[in-house]
Amino acid sequence: MIVPVLKYLYYKLLSKFRTPFPIRENSVLLIEFKSFHGETLPGYIKYLLDLGYNVDVVLRKSKTADNRDRNDHGLFSCFSANSKVRPIFLFAQDINLLVHSSAIFSYKHIVVNTFYKEIKRDYFPGSFLLKSVCVVHNPDVIDIFSNTHKMVSLIRMVSENKNSPIVVNAHYFGDFEKKSKKGNESAVTTFVTLNSNILSRRNLNLLFNACDKLYEKEVYNFSVKVIGKGIPVPERFRSNIHDFGFLNFQQMYAEIASSDFFLALIDQDNTEYINKASGSYQIGYGFLKPLVLHRQFSEAAGFSEKNSVLYNSNNDLADSMENCIRMSNDDYCNVVDDLEKSQNDLYIMSLDNLRKALNAAG
Repeated sequence: MIVPVLKYLYYKLLSKFRTPFPIRENSVLLIEFKSFHGETLPGYIKYLLDLGYNVDVVLRKSKTADNRDRNDHGLFSCFSANSKVRPIFLFAQDINLLVHSSAIFSYKHIVVNTFYKEIKRDYFPGSFLLKSVCVVHNPDVIDIFSNTHKMVSLIRMVSENKNSPIVVNAHYFGDFEKKSKKGNESAVTTFVTLNSNILSRRNLNLLFNACDKLYEKEVYNFSVKVIGKGIPVPERFRSNIHDFGFLNFQQMYAEIASSDFFLALIDQDNTEYINKASGSYQIGYGFLKPLVLHRQFSEAAGFSEKNSVLYNSNNDLADSMENCIRMSNDDYCNVVDDLEKSQNDLYIMSLDNLRKALNAAG
């Protein structure tokens, strides 16, 4: 008897649910059920605005007093003057009520920013999924819609036993000007990277090994900004590696924008990233920062010798960093110009693909 009673109480609550915001005409609901992956939201908002929609962005509200979830309001500062964009933070139970309510049928389209295997069990009614375009971040997500244009991904992913999702690469973080590089060899070249204690995502030990090799060659005219919590920086590198720790999105964006290169630090043994999205790829395009990247990861996201700095082995990272340090401003600007061209081509393709996906979702 307990389960029927709980169901009755739930549907009673659902019948009384009212959205805490009016739903405008010609609106898209962009929703993130996780407390992360928010960095792709501005990119999808930009596409939806370019397609002529109003956008309601629903995210999980933090339960902590300091509101230090990874997804914060700073994500949307580039749209602060745009009344067509509304970021809405709700507690998980309210998000659940929203997606089960009749209110979702007032939206022209729905875009799910992170689709994962358990999402239907945790949140989705079938009617919600039928209206949705779903973003997959891994190639192993299998669903009844895997063979349709309703599934999109950030990079080209090869999926076994089903069609690959179409690419809609969300790399917009705001409008940032292209940066030049100080041309003389004695000038300090600035790298930036993100910290993580999950070495399969980003291995800071590769940076430490590279720095040791640069020190052996008496190369010291470089600075590395490390943003985020993760592996502690050894004391011997403190003159060249600066640990910023946790930064909110706006602080992080400012540090990335003022740097010369972005270090991806994806270990060559983590072959999953040959066929999986990485935030490093989005940062490279969005901020027009040439990536220093292992060659095996370059093809899926469209990076090449012309628009990035590629190396063949983990042991070659130091040599690539030295090449960056010695790179002239003219050569640097050529790389950034080619990266900008790649970014523009990717944006045009992604915009058209999202249009197709929305049409497929009905």
